[in-house]
Amino acid sequence: MSGHGTFSIRPATVADLPAAAELMRRTVEEDFGTPYDPAYHRDINDLAGSYLEPPRHTLLVAIDDATGEVVGTGGIRVGRLRGGPEDLVRRYAGDDTAQLVRIYVRRDQRRRGIARAIVQACLRFAIDDGGYTIFALHTFPHSPGALAFWQSMATQVGEQPHTDIPPEIFFEFDPAVARRIAAGDWPARPA
Repeated sequence: MSGHGTFSIRPATVADLPAAAELMRRTVEEDFGTPYDPAYHRDINDLAGSYLEPPRHTLLVAIDDATGEVVGTGGIRVGRLRGGPEDLVRRYAGDDTAQLVRIYVRRDQRRRGIARAIVQACLRFAIDDGGYTIFALHTFPHSPGALAFWQSMATQVGEQPHTDIPPEIFFEFDPAVARRIAAGDWPARPA
């Protein structure tokens, strides 16, 4: 277990991938209360092929500076949805949607600003790319703290009900807000 000192955000290397995949699998199982499903979570099975190799994709890791451990992850990929509300599936069908994905922080490392730093770095990557005009993500209301976190900076744009788990909630960043966050100027949190 690492302390609550400093951390660094950087692009993942091949050496980081096993620890990043383990953190993602554990988050899916612990936070979402669902078993890790290799068919549904296929990007976790092939982090290099999903995030390191495709142009315009990235996987970032948060590294505890004292221990060198991976304590958080986050990525950007072209936002084509495999499912979701039909209007969003159509809206995100092109190459202009940056989907923020796998923004996960190890449970014992939360409340340190790691997720905010990952989001900032992800948005900076997407904006620097120059081809993304939509900045989107989805989350689940049963993920601890996730809904309030995303509501503090993005706008809910849709919901996809499920029969076996709570609904997926879809968010988008106003492009001006995304640019502010990428520059380190965070919007005020709601009271």
